[in-house]
Amino acid sequence: MLPASAQSQPEAARPKPQRVVNRVAASVNGRPITTAEVRASLFPILRELQVLYPKMGSKFVSELAKAKEMILNDMIERELVLGEFEEKGYMMRDDHIETAINYHILARYNGNRDAFLKGLQTAGLNLTEFRESIRKQEIVNAMRSSRFDRNIPPTPDEINAEYQKIKSDFRDLTQDSIVYDKIFIPFLPDDPSKTPDDQFLLAEEVAKKLKNKEISFADAAKEYSRDVMAEKGGRWDRIKRGDLAAEFASVVFSAPVGEIVGPLADRPNPDMLQYGGYTIVRVAEKTLAPAPPLSKVKEEVDASVRRKRSEERYRQWVERLRNKAIIRTFV
Repeated sequence: MLPASAQSQPEAARPKPQRVVNRVAASVNGRPITTAEVRASLFPILRELQVLYPKMGSKFVSELAKAKEMILNDMIERELVLGEFEEKGYMMRDDHIETAINYHILARYNGNRDAFLKGLQTAGLNLTEFRESIRKQEIVNAMRSSRFDRNIPPTPDEINAEYQKIKSDFRDLTQDSIVYDKIFIPFLPDDPSKTPDDQFLLAEEVAKKLKNKEISFADAAKEYSRDVMAEKGGRWDRIKRGDLAAEFASVVFSAPVGEIVGPLADRPNPDMLQYGGYTIVRVAEKTLAPAPPLSKVKEEVDASVRRKRSEERYRQWVERLRNKAIIRTFV
């Protein structure tokens, strides 16, 4: 998948944006959860699933349904806890919310704020509404810590053990870089007698040959690929994570070095399939940004230890809130 700067579309060919209708997805004691909130959280997951499952068949539908259910359940739980928070008259610091938003952009959009804002627009949500959604989630985290923390500080051994488990969560993902080999087979073939389905079958066949070592990656790229690096054997030199589409980066950075991945769906614009294709990738080298030292994230690690300590008691409390609440779902 090329960086966004390398992709273009004729102005007249671009589809007109459709108006996104914002309805109520669920309500908790009369507190609404909107479909836009659900879509905004689902959007980066949806894009990654579209890459992983090019034909968008039953597996795609199943994984998307599970993700949507998980997000909606989390939001229902959020509203249950929020009611308790407001009843106590607590407040949430603005700078804490901004930090959480920035982390969301980093984790889900490779730190690309423009891509994040586009995702919000697609979901029918504006930045103010998203900030409110994040505020609510941070309130849940705060309530979880304050209500069930027995004020017994974690031991140094507990802190160190937890740091080893979660330190990668604090990395600056924008500093990750990768070298990979790529074969791009466009949706629309050169041969007018062929169809996009034929192209997918071709991509599957090429991927199978590569996995069975029936052909070298360089030879396959020269024969089948239709991108600017085809004649060089498909090798893309070092690229930073932030220069790749977030959903594509998530897939390739998760792949083991040397493994053939694909065919993946490469859609520069999901509404304009003629500008996309099927991609087969082999990661040659990955360089991941280092985790920050414990001294810089000790507060977050401490909070993580406390949350895990209180998990059972927190779950019991939420279940009691759920049993007393009036919860309606509409999607």
